[in-house]
Amino acid sequence: MNVELKPASDADRIIVNNLWNYYLYDMSEYTRWPVSDEGSYVSLEPPLDDYWGRDDHHPFLIYCNDELAGFSLLRKYPGEAELNDIGQFFVLRKFKGLGLGRQAFRLSVSKYPGKWLTRVLEANEGALEFWTSVIGELTSGVYADEIEMYGKHRMHFFRYET
Repeated sequence: MNVELKPASDADRIIVNNLWNYYLYDMSEYTRWPVSDEGSYVSLEPPLDDYWGRDDHHPFLIYCNDELAGFSLLRKYPGEAELNDIGQFFVLRKFKGLGLGRQAFRLSVSKYPGKWLTRVLEANEGALEFWTSVIGELTSGVYADEIEMYGKHRMHFFRYET
């Protein structure tokens, strides 16, 4: 399986926006976000424009064997300029369980070596298992995991170094 992380250009915004609705749909199981009157989640925060309008935000598309498989949206964590953050990370369901997410994560953090933060909704047990595994593997188990509030949601805040 060939996994690639490609920078999302301005022309690729539409791709990320389209995938974003699937991401929010998956997340609504834990967040209980309502769908809009138009049947969409795309109006929900955070604004994706920052990923193309700010130098400290980096959007990437994930490909598997040249097929679009998801996105990895990286940024500097607000208020902590030394801390890289996986702002959002999404793999289409058809690729889950194949190791693609693990490879895409490694490719993502290799782009910006240093201190990292990954946030996971406390209720999202599948994601928590994934992130605990891949971060533990990458760091040989050297990371911090603390429960903090992010907006209205309790989340695991994983802090680690690459």
